Amino acid sequence: MELEKMKTLWEEMSIEIDKQKKLTDSLIIKMTQTNYRNKVNKILIPEAIGALVCFAGIMFIVINFQKLNTWYLLVCGIVAALILFILPILSIKAIRYMRSINISANNYKQSLLEYSKGKLQFVFVQKLSFYLGAILMLVVLPVMGRIIGGMDFFRETRIWYWYAIGFPFFYWFAKWVFKSYDKSTTDAENILKELDA
Repeated sequence: MELEKMKTLWEEMSIEIDKQKKLTDSLIIKMTQTNYRNKVNKILIPEAIGALVCFAGIMFIVINFQKLNTWYLLVCGIVAALILFILPILSIKAIRYMRSINISANNYKQSLLEYSKGKLQFVFVQKLSFYLGAILMLVVLPVMGRIIGGMDFFRETRIWYWYAIGFPFFYWFAKWVFKSYDKSTTDAENILKELDA
């Protein structure tokens, strides 16, 4: 009789241990998902603010478009507006893809594979942003000079001096942003890798 009672107790304990293990695993996955999203949000928040600035820039150019009275200023204004429109959309889309990874629905390998795809897409967008940002700097300076200052930078100033001053700053800033984003994406990746441990 005692053997039966011990067997029953053992089975009940085994069921309780399994329940606790499932609960612990579930809590770990939820904490991992939260930590992962927090790391990705470190990228999302500045990009969202940047997107608002870009859209404000587009509105400013569109509202003052009639002031761009030469063909080359019109071309610069259109290119600037297109870049200001494309950059935030690509960036937010790449971040949303990384943020949408559902760690609890996937296994470790699937989560890491999805993250790798998202990170590759995000890094591609960041590199594209660097080049498009350089083009934006080239075209937006004459546009803003005309809209804000009422002067044609191509005729009235030595515009190349402005570029010589601006490009080193742009390069340093872009490098700093890329380094910061790379750290955040690496931290997010490490959070996913901890699941395997």
